[in-house]
Amino acid sequence: MWENFPLIKQELEAFEEYLKSKLSSRIDFLENASKEVVLSGGKRLRPAFTIIAALHGDYNRERVFPAAASVELLHTATLIHDDIIDNAKTRRGTLTISEKHSINLAVYTGDYLLTKSLRLLMETGLKPEKMDILARSISILCESEIDQYIGKYQIATLGKYLKRIIGKTGVLFSASLMLGAKTANLSDDVARVFGRFGNSFGAAFQIRDDLLDLFSNQKKEGKPVLNDLKEGIVTLPIILSIRNNSELQKKVSEFFDGEGDINDLINMVTASGGVKDAARIKNRYINKCKKYLENIPQTPYTKALNEIVDWL
Repeated sequence: MWENFPLIKQELEAFEEYLKSKLSSRIDFLENASKEVVLSGGKRLRPAFTIIAALHGDYNRERVFPAAASVELLHTATLIHDDIIDNAKTRRGTLTISEKHSINLAVYTGDYLLTKSLRLLMETGLKPEKMDILARSISILCESEIDQYIGKYQIATLGKYLKRIIGKTGVLFSASLMLGAKTANLSDDVARVFGRFGNSFGAAFQIRDDLLDLFSNQKKEGKPVLNDLKEGIVTLPIILSIRNNSELQKKVSEFFDGEGDINDLINMVTASGGVKDAARIKNRYINKCKKYLENIPQTPYTKALNEIVDWL
């Protein structure tokens, strides 16, 4: 992903070594479990965003790497807790902590990474009011996850759905970028634009994931087709399809009751225009991202953010 940007690639490689060094514990299980889940793969988009935002200003690894690691460990902690709630057996093709070691140990591992995240945030040297970015993000993320959980097996309105995905996914991208901007001494106005970019990127990222959920291949994506719907989560293509074809609501209810054919449901969603409508909304957020990028200091690294947006 970073072949065209050697400095970003170099910094991410150095960050990976830094991240490994921060996963030690006097309890062997915690150290091994933390390394197992944190170093298991992933695109490292959130720390990359922190680094890229910081490269627009006064870049300093000693401030940037703790901020990037803080967000990545927070993100990982939320994934562990998500897997517990979803009773997930695998993630990225490997057994989850809860499946491999028990739910109790998974809870403790997630909590441990959360506290590690907060301790790393202290190492950035940022003033407390600037560190509040991450605290507010955790609060919004938890509220959005709870809202989604309470709303399982229900058809959310479009507005509620969009607010929920920005809270679930957008806030951490936003916090990643804003923390990077703050560590690089960029102005509050620039940091806010980075934050808005992150929210819009997160929305487009989640809608992309919703579309993959309809047509995913378990071997390729690491999860079965319509996995979200099986968990009672009605995603954007289905919400929009139901708006276009009310008969689909009955089909979704039947699916929740363990009835109906999965391929028939996918075909109905596609035929009702839900896929095209979801892609259109995703593109709307992509266009917002592009506009926000016009309002930050233009550097070679701004181009990197544009390329990531094009990847969506």
